[in-house]
Amino acid sequence: MTSDQTLADREPVSSDQILANAIALGPFVRKNVEEIEGARTLTAPMVKAMHDAGIFRMSMPSAWGGPELDPLRQFEVIEALSVADGSVGWCAYINSTGGYFTSFLEADVARAMYPSLDIPTGGQHTPVGRAEVVDGGYRINGRWTFGSGVKHSGWMACGCIATRDGEPVLMEDGKPQRLSAFASADQLDVIETWNSMGLRGTGSHDYTVTDLFVPTERTFDLYSSPVLRTTPLFQLRTMFLFNHAAVALGIARNAVDSFAELTLSKRTNWGPMHEQDYARSALARADGVVRSARAYCMETLEDIYGTLTFGGELSVDQRAGFRLAITHAHRAAVEAVDGVFAAAGTTAAVRLPSVLERCFRDVHVANQHLIASPKSYSEIGGMLLGAVPDDPNY
Repeated sequence: MTSDQTLADREPVSSDQILANAIALGPFVRKNVEEIEGARTLTAPMVKAMHDAGIFRMSMPSAWGGPELDPLRQFEVIEALSVADGSVGWCAYINSTGGYFTSFLEADVARAMYPSLDIPTGGQHTPVGRAEVVDGGYRINGRWTFGSGVKHSGWMACGCIATRDGEPVLMEDGKPQRLSAFASADQLDVIETWNSMGLRGTGSHDYTVTDLFVPTERTFDLYSSPVLRTTPLFQLRTMFLFNHAAVALGIARNAVDSFAELTLSKRTNWGPMHEQDYARSALARADGVVRSARAYCMETLEDIYGTLTFGGELSVDQRAGFRLAITHAHRAAVEAVDGVFAAAGTTAAVRLPSVLERCFRDVHVANQHLIASPKSYSEIGGMLLGAVPDDPNY
């Protein structure tokens, strides 16, 4: 299958196939890690391989012939790719969100945007742009940061504040109206700003639009627009955020496994590394931390998705658990990677190229994301005590 095929001439890809494809991509990903890092974006062969594996269509609705992977299986797919390389896993997560974001659009509009279900999607929903109200839609201006995969995406969301005659449009509660506007890749100007410590291959450059007309039907508010699909996957409007945790834990698993291999081959000043108590302890602690955080994530997803599947409303405790599992996964991943990195010594950890060195950089950059902010613990703690936060991300 070639990368320009559309839904009309491509057989449906099952969730089992997509997971198997993701696992099978591992050797190819590892072989191309250095090239991806050097390019600071996914290379064309890597994008094509992910396209052909069905990665970008994971969240596309079954009504369109998409796989509509449940969140547990999506987690496994992103995790498998992140074990091979954090940047690939990150882009798989970000660029497979098209199904989620089009759930706020009318079906015919959304379907016309995606003649192929394999079109990668990205964007930034933080309302740093301006959307001036005009006849039939909005005139968009702005510059957005962290546009992961912007060089290979087909659609990018542009978060904006709506304005009329240059002044913010206010909602009933007095807050400015926010919206996300879909812009196609050929309508963007990409500014190559992505020089990062880690996740270097994600291509998370800035992008701008100038006086771009976007029709109203291609805009939505991630936090207030009605969800226009009835199936369980789309009933929690921030469900896609959980795949952050899969990236972090996949990176950590790669570090732990790589350290285990190292201990079997490295000799230290005190003898074979695998015979040293400090190395054995570091491995056991890191492995336990990653496994327990992963189990918490899967348990949380199973509980939440089960409630949604049976048409229930999520409780405040369940919403708190959703965010706590994500935040905890990042902290656990950092703890595990730091532990084996310190125990590995100098040669295997700091000389380039090194799997442990890359995992160290990648997991710390992933942990800097707002989704894993230390502030989350305060918000989540309040929720566990019965408080309902104002922040729509919770």
